[in-house]
Amino acid sequence: MLCPRYRSTPIFTLSKHILNIHGTATSTKVCNNTSGVVKNIIRCHSFMKMFYKLRLAHAPDPVESPRLTPQMVTSIIRMNETSVKQPGGVVKEVHCNQLPANKPTEDRHLEAKLKSSDKYLFGVFDGHAGCACAQTLKDRLFKYIAVALSDPDKLNKLYQGGQMAADDLVDYLSTALVDNVSPDLGHIHRQSLFQFVQDSQDMYCVDTNIEEALKNAFLRMDLDISNEVNFPTTDEALRADLINIAFSGAVSCVAYIDGLDLYVANVGDCRAVIGSHSSESEAWHATQITEQHDAQNAEEVKRLCSKHPNERNNILKDGRLFGELMPLRAFGDIRYKWSKNDLRSLSQIVGKNIHPFLGDYRNLNIPKHFRTPPYLDAEPEIKHYRLTPRDRFLVISTDGLWDSEGMSVDKVVSLVGHHLDGRQVLAHFHPPENAKLGEINTMLRKRKSGLAKRAVDENVTTHLIRHALGLEHGQISAQLTLPEKLVRYYRDDITITVIYFDTDYIMDYTRKH
Repeated sequence: MLCPRYRSTPIFTLSKHILNIHGTATSTKVCNNTSGVVKNIIRCHSFMKMFYKLRLAHAPDPVESPRLTPQMVTSIIRMNETSVKQPGGVVKEVHCNQLPANKPTEDRHLEAKLKSSDKYLFGVFDGHAGCACAQTLKDRLFKYIAVALSDPDKLNKLYQGGQMAADDLVDYLSTALVDNVSPDLGHIHRQSLFQFVQDSQDMYCVDTNIEEALKNAFLRMDLDISNEVNFPTTDEALRADLINIAFSGAVSCVAYIDGLDLYVANVGDCRAVIGSHSSESEAWHATQITEQHDAQNAEEVKRLCSKHPNERNNILKDGRLFGELMPLRAFGDIRYKWSKNDLRSLSQIVGKNIHPFLGDYRNLNIPKHFRTPPYLDAEPEIKHYRLTPRDRFLVISTDGLWDSEGMSVDKVVSLVGHHLDGRQVLAHFHPPENAKLGEINTMLRKRKSGLAKRAVDENVTTHLIRHALGLEHGQISAQLTLPEKLVRYYRDDITITVIYFDTDYIMDYTRKH
């Protein structure tokens, strides 16, 4: 059972340790001398103890006596599933699903193609301290990538078309739920994007490669989120939106597919994994494309410390940035990027705004050893991967999947692979021309074996969510019926996108090129 992103230590372990040192949660000494975070943990521990006592006294065990029927469980976990087939290219099919823990969920996902092309973009966005930053990435990041990848002719057409032309940069797949943005906020977004078009024209370099273009898009997106806080407006609600977007944060993983070239740009702790199949051993193999940007990554810690010599002991506490933030790269989170003076000035401005959403920012707690910001950035780590006929699918997911018990990279690829084996049994069998009886017999044996692997869920992302919640129906039911105030301490939002590749297309493309 894990605490939210800002508290990674298991609640029972930490809170019991505190109680052993300081006495009961109602101790005056604890209340007077313990930090706010510790107080919250103690309160949470007391609440959860009371909850369990009530549950044991007045209700049957939710695992042994599930409150939901199997049909109800299936209905809940399929609620947000979507899928689409994409014939004729490297991407054959796309499956997506999402299971919230936060209300509202702080995760987002998006699937699209660059306008009038066969170049795909897939992204998952995991917000923290609210969903505002993740939502703005979903609304805007793909457009920034489209601009960064544009040639001079395309940039000129965008410039000639004005601000509204930039809205027509991508075609969304049917799996993508595109949200409406308020007119005032949309106007600011278009202004920023149009300025990026102009700057891209001025700074265009013929030698810019895909990796550099993706990096430029990510960094410019984060810069605009920060700069828009100072947008001149007398509309308090609009200013509140801009500040909330910048102070909340989000991590992101975006995959760009052009032919057989896969580029994955990652910021934070989402993951992208390739699933490959060996025809010789009939085994599934997982290749993790991304690295997590947290204190468990020695290279990431080295990168951070190289920018802030002699500050390691002050900026990394309990595996978190200033003891607070787990990812060491993120969009937004300007409290770790702006100078002390800028943060104090903003706090004064916020103090004059009566909007209720800004209450948390009126008395900003700037860390004691906050000396050389920025301590955080949104520079993506970009990996290039060349697809081969063995590569069958790509899984992109927020950390809610990977942090679930037993859901390792190898386990996830195995689940998707066996799910694929089971689905293939449903297709009509057509033996290849000139196939020998022995070969046909082998194929039929594989199909028979695949029958045992058929899953309850046709959508593979739903299949993964079901396994992430538990192996038994009682476990899944218990997870889905947790009270709203407790669910986040057991699991995180889970958002998954699985992209299936067309093996025949890859083989044909490889032969031709």
